Amino acid sequence: MHSEIHENTPQDPVWLGKQIRDLRKMRKLSLEDMQQLTGRSVGFLSQLERGKSQATVTDLSKIASVLNVPFSVFFSQAPAHERGVVVRQHQRPQLQYANGVTDELLSPGFDGGLQLMLTTFAPGASSGAQPFEHGGDESGMVIKGQLELWIGDKCYLLSAGDSFSYASDQPHRYCNPGSTDTQVIWAYTVSN
Repeated sequence: MHSEIHENTPQDPVWLGKQIRDLRKMRKLSLEDMQQLTGRSVGFLSQLERGKSQATVTDLSKIASVLNVPFSVFFSQAPAHERGVVVRQHQRPQLQYANGVTDELLSPGFDGGLQLMLTTFAPGASSGAQPFEHGGDESGMVIKGQLELWIGDKCYLLSAGDSFSYASDQPHRYCNPGSTDTQVIWAYTVSN
């Protein structure tokens, strides 16, 4: 059993398809949107998501770009007996944004009603100047640095050890006002 954990297994097309589908839904993109953005047919994309077709390197590269994830997320496959239950630190999918923010998915997959995320904000990094809102709820705890959290017209300055919670349909934004990295563990519900 121990050797099974470290065994290098070939890519599972059903697992890969599920990751693509879950990421697409998380980004609120339809198959038609994906068709326009990747140049691949809806039929091919649907079969890919169901594990019935195989993608080329070019296909996966385009899909990763459209979904704003690094190409490597499609190769961070956990052993079959751990999928959906365990996320090893070295296998966390990462989403990197241009504004100095990196998200690491702590939950075992992109689906499910509750997600856990570890977010690292470089000094001065933010969610953007404009507040945003979406469905669900968010809670979190600052584990390193400081976080300036705006909910509506109220601003809260949080430090390591401070926690928070709010309904995500309230306009909100956040930033790292400090001179060192800030890390926050988020728990949020995903509304469909």
